[in-house]
Amino acid sequence: MPTFEQFWSQLQQSGAALPYVMIDCAGVEGGAERLPRAAFSEFECLFTGDLADELEDVAPYLGQALSWGEEVQAVIEDLMKRQVATLVTLRPPPDGAEPLSFAQVHRHLRKFNVVYAPDGKPLFWRYYDPRVIVDVLKVLDDRQLEAFFGPMEHLCVAASEASVALCSRAAGQLVVRV
Repeated sequence: MPTFEQFWSQLQQSGAALPYVMIDCAGVEGGAERLPRAAFSEFECLFTGDLADELEDVAPYLGQALSWGEEVQAVIEDLMKRQVATLVTLRPPPDGAEPLSFAQVHRHLRKFNVVYAPDGKPLFWRYYDPRVIVDVLKVLDDRQLEAFFGPMEHLCVAASEASVALCSRAAGQLVVRV
């Protein structure tokens, strides 16, 4: 079972791009006002317009880590241990391609705020809730996993106080390492 510190160190040493973090503000005491925006180079609500304003204290947010520094690491680890954050890493871009921008990652994740029931009824999907994302991903079929993961390589959530669970796709299936 990797610890958060081990995973963070491994990412840093691999030369990976700075990770993203999805934060479920519904679990943050004090709401949006208490979000640690200073730990992120870019930070934005995954809702837009009136919905973002009306639901700001319970909405999902996306941030890209400001640096690999210890202070940023400590903020992200704390959010994950409180089970309000999911760390997201992206697949490396193909040779010669530019890495995805924050706006592109934001747009990809926004697609999943609303899903449709078999009867066509729109439903909010709280995919950004780290307490349930692993179990939800386990019931998705190959096509749904491909669509959801898109450019993402890993989703990392707290599995316990001391370890993390890493979710990824391989050969069309969900792989969860705990």
